[in-house]
Parts: sequence; structure tokens; C-alpha cells
Amino acid sequence: MGQYLVVGGASGIGSAACDHIERQGGTVIVMDVRRPERGGRRYIPVDVADPTSVRSAMDQIGGPLDGWLHTAGISLSSSIEEMADEDIARQVAVNLTGMCYTAKYVSPHLGDGAACVLVASELAMVGTTRGGIVYSATKGGVVALARSLAVSWRGRRIRVNALCPGATRTPMIEHSWNSQEDADRAEREDAAGAVLNRVAEADEMARAAWFLLSNESSFVDGHALVADGGAIIW
Repeated sequence: MGQYLVVGGASGIGSAACDHIERQGGTVIVMDVRRPERGGRRYIPVDVADPTSVRSAMDQIGGPLDGWLHTAGISLSSSIEEMADEDIARQVAVNLTGMCYTAKYVSPHLGDGAACVLVASELAMVGTTRGGIVYSATKGGVVALARSLAVSWRGRRIRVNALCPGATRTPMIEHSWNSQEDADRAEREDAAGAVLNRVAEADEMARAAWFLLSNESSFVDGHALVADGGAIIW
């Protein structure tokens, strides 16, 4: 089933995607700033905000890639007025600039006809009052990047799509819940934001990512797939 690069595959949606890709018979290369929770996978350390680190990591791939999934990202919640300048810069660097660096240096390793999935967010599609203004802005950029790469790489038949998850149970969102006075209430509020009245599990996002990576979506290109349980429709 081919070889797939998962950037940000150490935990959360990325780790669940690695599991799913392997269940489909594919092999996985994990790139992340930290080691994967699960051993036994080829791991290449990378700091996506550092172009030198990204270039060095990509030089170690070897062999063509059938797919690239990029899940690396951070979220720092605060009003725009109260957010530290360095926190604004860090979110842009990791969530958007780092994805651009990765696209630049992974490009030579992508085989003709490969598929790429860039993880954005439902918040790329709507305005937000949840304290994630900079985060939302970066994820809007991810959607635009996916569409532009789809056009740029069309001569190589490389499909590029964005996946826009809603609230999903991952270490990042659990950290957000636990940082609040009542973690259970915070989780319930996120669940209530979806028509389905629950948060997603990481494996659900992994299966959506695999749909976009696989031939099941062979005529889907430059699309932003929103998987948010209906959160942005009401």
C-alpha cells in the first residue's frame, strides 16, 4: 500500500493515522519534535518551525512517498489583546510557516500521483470567540495552502486536500480542558457545540485522513473536508 510520511505523528490524530495506515498495509515514517508514543516505527526528529531541521529530516527519507499527512500544530488560547507577541509568532511558525517549509522540502520525495493531507480545523471556516483567533487564522492559511499546492503540483498528478477536524479527543485538547477550573464541564461544552453532541475520537479523524490519502478519493483535489459533527452548521 506504499510509504507514507506523517509529520506530527507522535501522538493524537497523527498517531491514530499511523495506526490506520498500517492496518491498510502501508508503511509509515514519523516526523515529530518528540518520539512517538508507540515504538517500532521509523522516527525522524524534526522541528517544523526550523527550515534547517526540516531540510535535514527530509534528506533522510529515502525512496518515494505515496502520501504525506501533516498533523503538527499548536494552539495557545488567549484574546488577541492579551496574547504575548512570541506566542503569536510561535503559532504562525508551527502551524503555517512550518507546513510551507515541509511542502518545499518534501516535494522532491513525493512520487507522481501521491496524495497529501494537511490538517486544518473547523475554525478555518468560521469566526471564533473561543480565544483561538491566531490559531484560526493559521488554519485558514492551511486550507489556502492545500488548494494552492493542488494547483502547483497538478502536473505531477499529486492531490492535496485539507482535513478540518472539530473538537477531537487528543492530548492537546485534553490539556486545554485540564487547564480550566472544571475539566469535565469544558469537555461537555465542546461536545455541545456539535450537532452530534459529542467530541470525536482520534481514530475517526484518522479514517477521514485515510479517505483523502487513498484512492477512495481519487477525484477529490483541493478540497477542505470538514469533519466536525455538525458544529459549524448551527
